[in-house]
Amino acid sequence: MAHTHATPDRLLSAGRRVLARFGSRTLDHVPADEFINWVALWDELRGDFATQALPHVPAFDDLPPAAREAARAYIRQRLISDVTLGRCEDLHRDLFARGIRTVGVEAYAVARDAYEDSVEAFGAARLRLAGLLIQH
Repeated sequence: MAHTHATPDRLLSAGRRVLARFGSRTLDHVPADEFINWVALWDELRGDFATQALPHVPAFDDLPPAAREAARAYIRQRLISDVTLGRCEDLHRDLFARGIRTVGVEAYAVARDAYEDSVEAFGAARLRLAGLLIQH
């Protein structure tokens, strides 16, 4: 399913616009590692880690090995969340287009649970990476 049309729900559309300001993308799948621009995506996300204790967050290539691997996991999880959100949006549009059907509602519920799980995993990856950055 391609994510080409605005969702019929203004709240979902508004939420997508907010997420886009923080680097969220509309993706159909998570690219293979060799196609991910780790440096560029880290540059978009590293500001999330700036604190008084860590005012300068290192560039991707300057991260120590464990933190660099944790940053990859964090970025990968962000991409997974983008994909699962897109799946939710597609299924939500489908509910409006085809009407409320049990199979459609169940598919949306499964996709929504997958998205929520991916957001929780993104948060856990963030905490792990933040701990490693503070140690550095």
